[in-house]
Amino acid sequence: MTTSLELLLTTAFIAVVSSALSLLVGMPVGFWMARLPSGFARLVSVIVTVPFLLPPFLVGIAVANWTRDLAINAITGILLILFAHTFMNVGFIARVVAAKSLDKDQVDAAILDGARQGQLRRYIQIPQLLPALASSGLLVALYSSTSYGLIVTLSAGTVDTLETEIALAALRDLDLEKAGLLAMLQTFLTLGLFLAAKQFVAVPNSMTEITRTSIPAGKVSPLVSVLFVLITGLLLTNVLARANWGDGILANLENLNSRGTRSILNISVLEAAGNSVRNALLVLIIVLPLAWLLAKRPARFSPLLPAGLSPVVIGLATLSLAGYLPRDLTGSWILLPLIQVLFALPIAYQILQPARSGIDREQLDAASMDGAGRFRTAWFVELPQLRRSVATAGAFALLTSFGEFGAASFLAFGSNETLPVVMFQLAGRPGGDNYGMVMASAAIYILLTALVIWLLTKTVQTERQDQPIA
Repeated sequence: MTTSLELLLTTAFIAVVSSALSLLVGMPVGFWMARLPSGFARLVSVIVTVPFLLPPFLVGIAVANWTRDLAINAITGILLILFAHTFMNVGFIARVVAAKSLDKDQVDAAILDGARQGQLRRYIQIPQLLPALASSGLLVALYSSTSYGLIVTLSAGTVDTLETEIALAALRDLDLEKAGLLAMLQTFLTLGLFLAAKQFVAVPNSMTEITRTSIPAGKVSPLVSVLFVLITGLLLTNVLARANWGDGILANLENLNSRGTRSILNISVLEAAGNSVRNALLVLIIVLPLAWLLAKRPARFSPLLPAGLSPVVIGLATLSLAGYLPRDLTGSWILLPLIQVLFALPIAYQILQPARSGIDREQLDAASMDGAGRFRTAWFVELPQLRRSVATAGAFALLTSFGEFGAASFLAFGSNETLPVVMFQLAGRPGGDNYGMVMASAAIYILLTALVIWLLTKTVQTERQDQPIA
């Protein structure tokens, strides 16, 4: 039997190694992206970023499509999990790197002093990137320590982590005492990673901007980048192709209105998707105004605190406290989106806070002197300048809620089940039409995510460095 210490060490090992691999691959991909022409850079950025915004269990399904004939044991299970985490998070690291441009004066001075490409990268670019890379790497470790759906999908029960054991103890064994102890260990781990990440400078807008540079990417970056883009494209297009599984794409899409082979589902996939859309819209209605109000103040710890909590732990805590909550709330669909607000708020706040802080204070003072109140100032002065940031925050909040699985696995049941929960149930019983339904749902999810990223992404032509290095 696996001890609590072993579970903690396994979870921490997976998180740390996943972060290191994501940084190792993400940095050269980011350097390469910053060198590409605007249109091509935008296309590449969409391809590499889609896995980061997909639900972890869906990333697990994409990888599992290639490993069905592989004998899964503890070692191969961990290797697959590490690969999937790297596949999922490299795009985030690459966007952080690609959004960070060099100061032109520094580069010009280094070139005049005879600095070569390697020296420029080593002594100027990487040192300036270190705070952002440290913060991003720790956030990737945090994401990797809470990827419950991915681990369950890929490991076939051979890899035990804190989150998988919490779910088993609470949902299968009904041992809330053991689940509570493991939840405490999971919370200490994730909060530790989160607090460490907060010591460095994050790059909230890196998900929507690419700063172009003429600095050569070297020989390694294009090779690693092209290989990663090809692997990512192959994994994603494989899911899209498998939407045609069985009787074909049209039949699979039609089956989404059913409850699967032998009616294994409580509700149809379309009904579950409707529940997810409804929940996501409620989350958006709550999160966007709340993040906007909080972003007016200097950056503080409280709005970001939920980012350091595991959805599985939050789901367990809510389930444990259900007896103390009003029955009308615990039996209603509203409970889950209220909990999902906790996960969507930090990312919306991180996008809006630096954007609102960057508005010219003189414009706000002028509006105030002209008699404009807070509402009119926000509507007519701030909002027109922050349309892209608000749209990005809203889109990410929607995607976060729509694909959330950890808390939903505890709180969504019966007619209130969400799309990720239903897809996970279908993936666990792939016979008959079930597999085709999962792939069709996954394909739609991937295409919608790609469309959102494409609409939100922009490339920034910078003049900070426009000289090639000799």
